[in-house]
Amino acid sequence: MTKNEIPKNARELEKRIDKYFKSRLREQIDKNGEVVLDSHGKPIKKQDIPFTLTGLALALGLDSREALYSFEDEEMQRLVRRAVMRIEEYAEERLFSKDSFSGVKLFLTVNFDRWQDNDESIEDEYLLPEEAKKWSV
Repeated sequence: MTKNEIPKNARELEKRIDKYFKSRLREQIDKNGEVVLDSHGKPIKKQDIPFTLTGLALALGLDSREALYSFEDEEMQRLVRRAVMRIEEYAEERLFSKDSFSGVKLFLTVNFDRWQDNDESIEDEYLLPEEAKKWSV
């Protein structure tokens, strides 16, 4: 299977998904420019590149993000759903960073239905009666 081919089975798909997430990790470097090692002498890696739906789709050889949801095999659908959840989890965690809150909120709102604002219902609850509107500023 070449890189641009769509995985044909769940095993291939799972390998490609794992490879995508691992590709976003970079070795940790200390203040002296040395690679930080764990207690077993292996480099400690940390996520350095954001997870994205488009990146996942490209890594799987798909031609659109929507194609992520086009697998017919149940196991492949499950693997994609879990990968998408990992991306959503990453974005959720970023909500706690003041530096990226707005962009992450937009990403979640655009890409995940359950994050869409339901302001209509809130607005309906707080509408002023017609008589009171003329007195509001």
